[in-house]
Amino acid sequence: MSPDATSPSSGHAASFRLGSRFQSWLVIGVLVLNVVMITVGVQSLLASRERSIDQVRGNAGNLAALLELNVADSVKRIDLGLLSIVDVLESLSEEALLSDEVIERLLQLHLERHPAVDAFRVSNQRGELIWGRGVDRAAPVSLADRPFFAKHQAHPGQQLIVAEPVLGRVSKIWVVAFTRSYRKPDGSFAGVVTAAVTLDYFTRLLSPLKLGTHGVAAIHHRNQALLTRYPAIEGEVGQPGYKDIPDGFKALLASGVASGTFQSELDGIVRFNAYRQIQHTPFVLTVAMAPADFLADWQREIRNTIILLLVFFAATVFAAWMLRRYWWQIRNQALFLNTLIESTPVPFFYKDTAGRYLGCNQAFEALLGKSRDEIIGKSVFEMAPPEIARRYHEKDAELFEHPGNQTYDWVIQSHGEIRHVIFHKASFQHADGSIAGLIGGITDVTELKRIQDELQSHRDNLEALVAERTVQLAQAKDAAEEASRAKSAFLANMSHELRTPMNGIMGMIDLVWRKMTDPKGREQLAKAKQSSRHLLELINDILDISKIEAQRMVLEETSFRFQDVLDNLEDLLSHRAQEKGLVLQIDAAQGLADQSLLGDPLRLGQVLLNLAGNAVKFTGQGSVTVRVAILEDNPSDLLLRCEVADTGIGILPADQPRLFTAFEQADSSTTRKYGGTGLGLAISKRLVELMGGEIGVKSAPGEGSSFWFVVRLGKELASPDGSSHVIGHESIELLLHRTFSGSRVLLVEDEPISSEVSCCLLEDVGLVVDLAVDGAEAVAMARGNRYAAILMDMQMPNLNGVDATRAIRADSLNMHTPILAMTANAYDEDRKACYEAGMNEHIGKPIHPEQLFEALLRWLEKQAVREQ
Repeated sequence: MSPDATSPSSGHAASFRLGSRFQSWLVIGVLVLNVVMITVGVQSLLASRERSIDQVRGNAGNLAALLELNVADSVKRIDLGLLSIVDVLESLSEEALLSDEVIERLLQLHLERHPAVDAFRVSNQRGELIWGRGVDRAAPVSLADRPFFAKHQAHPGQQLIVAEPVLGRVSKIWVVAFTRSYRKPDGSFAGVVTAAVTLDYFTRLLSPLKLGTHGVAAIHHRNQALLTRYPAIEGEVGQPGYKDIPDGFKALLASGVASGTFQSELDGIVRFNAYRQIQHTPFVLTVAMAPADFLADWQREIRNTIILLLVFFAATVFAAWMLRRYWWQIRNQALFLNTLIESTPVPFFYKDTAGRYLGCNQAFEALLGKSRDEIIGKSVFEMAPPEIARRYHEKDAELFEHPGNQTYDWVIQSHGEIRHVIFHKASFQHADGSIAGLIGGITDVTELKRIQDELQSHRDNLEALVAERTVQLAQAKDAAEEASRAKSAFLANMSHELRTPMNGIMGMIDLVWRKMTDPKGREQLAKAKQSSRHLLELINDILDISKIEAQRMVLEETSFRFQDVLDNLEDLLSHRAQEKGLVLQIDAAQGLADQSLLGDPLRLGQVLLNLAGNAVKFTGQGSVTVRVAILEDNPSDLLLRCEVADTGIGILPADQPRLFTAFEQADSSTTRKYGGTGLGLAISKRLVELMGGEIGVKSAPGEGSSFWFVVRLGKELASPDGSSHVIGHESIELLLHRTFSGSRVLLVEDEPISSEVSCCLLEDVGLVVDLAVDGAEAVAMARGNRYAAILMDMQMPNLNGVDATRAIRADSLNMHTPILAMTANAYDEDRKACYEAGMNEHIGKPIHPEQLFEALLRWLEKQAVREQ
């Protein structure tokens, strides 16, 4: 290839000549396309006009046939009514029962049945109308001069005769009379029954027809007299009885055919007429439709076609312009790409599927040390030793077999030097998707290869270090997970192991206290009971903070009333406040008392109790105030701000940041004077955060403290069930003893002290107790005996309480008996496991007698109602 052939100026001249030819062909193509489209449009319009005219003819015939059926059907119904009246008249005449009242009632009945009829009337044999609507017997109207009357006299009882339209002598309006004669018992003529149908009725039959602007529908008598037409017109032509009709209409009447068509022209409007005789009547109808009315659509089609042709012309011109523009863009892009390839310093080439070079750039020429004429059109076998050429060919064949991209390292010799290069190749396709060839670029990485070798030694050392650290991290991760599992297991075990002896201690104290009569002894037992409760609170706080830190604390989402939480707080603290001479005030926002909310009332009450309990503890005189305010009242939730303010010792600003840290109090002297673990505020902070809220404090030494927290609680539309017992503990115990004394219950408990405490409590309220020491024994007893309730421990030898419950629910005499869990396993997952196994309630140890009695009373009452 010579330099001139590839110069920019020669390329631009060739592009200009090619562009001129392309534009000429575009103009010719646009003209030919538009001529073809105009020809097709004209042919289509002509065919459409013929179809429209044929459709008008067909529509006129169809409407005439439909109208003929409609009118014939109306005539038939009227004739049936006349026949019915004639039959009744002849029957009553034979029995001599004819009377004015009977006949008038008969005619009125048929008038109601035939809305098309204006009036039914009956004449005597002289033609005088004596019965029917509007008849005046004092001055009767005679029908004797009507043509139909003479026909009925001559042939009584034989046929229906329909008269020409006349002006009624009674009604004074234009009517068509449908008549039949009735006979005396001897068969002689007795009179005529007429049904007068107004011409308006026939007009109404015609009015629904869609005839176009110049269309006409009409009904004529066979004697050419007009009955009615639609639309109505003024003057003599539109009056009933008008007999001037077109010649085509006259010819059809004269021929006597039942149907036909003719063409008429009136007022310069050509109409196609459909003609039909109406069966059993002397009437004929015509439906005339003007093609001009329906050619309006065709004329619109002409306008639309012209518009479409103009749009098509504009579209083809625009498409040709866009194609020309796109073509020039392609030519410019080709010139740009050629310049880009030539100016790229990276050797670049492209081949066909046979491996022949189609082109390259100057950098490729320099790399090979050959001119472009020596490269293009040749394969690698013609330019390199056979072994090297074969390897190049194998790589090309691999790319053609698996089209896409290909990158590989290679070593070449250029100008007597060994160079490390990277080949980047990609296949390209024809427009039909077939492989057209490949393009490739060569990157010299000799210098990079040298640097890479130097870095490899450093990388090897680094990889060894990373691998060692990865192993250490994996071991640390496994150790942390194992520690977390061990901590969870330890917490669960500690909860059980601490609550079980506490259940024995508090239970035994309670049993002795219940039987003690000495006031001094009861006072000492009360102190022991208070100390045990304090110890239980300490255990609960330690377990709560452990559960929170282990991320095992799960809040409930139940329905409750905030007032119940405040009432419980007042019950727990009012006695302690009175002992110290403090005023305990609870101020809740208006409307909050009866609001049904969604949340965890137990944990919400725990936070309030911690804050208010601290306020009572650290206040020597004055008051403790609990305030609850509504910050936001939305349709679905409330934002509440709860504040506990006291007049106590106050807190230094430096100590306030440490208040919500576990095992922290203001200072050590406070710990010695007031006691406590410092867990209450830490637990409160974490519980509030779990609820999505925040907590804080405002205090100054000697001025008291104000602890506050903000939480958002959901609203519930329905109020929570407030059917729980609102009676004293002794009353629950007495009610349980009075109502269910002698009921048999099963206690499942493996720990001797806990079983002794539980048995004594249950027997004190009159219950008969069967004892099982493990789950297997409990299942056996439940299958052999029926119980009012079952109290089930969880951790037991042989068979635990959860599996025992499942077995009882599956097959026993107590499949529906209430099962109450009494266990030291107090985690949320423990409660969930109890409910999933089929237990009805979870009572955590230590067992409070009042809690146990209330739960037993509730479930025994439900069981009694279910068994009724």
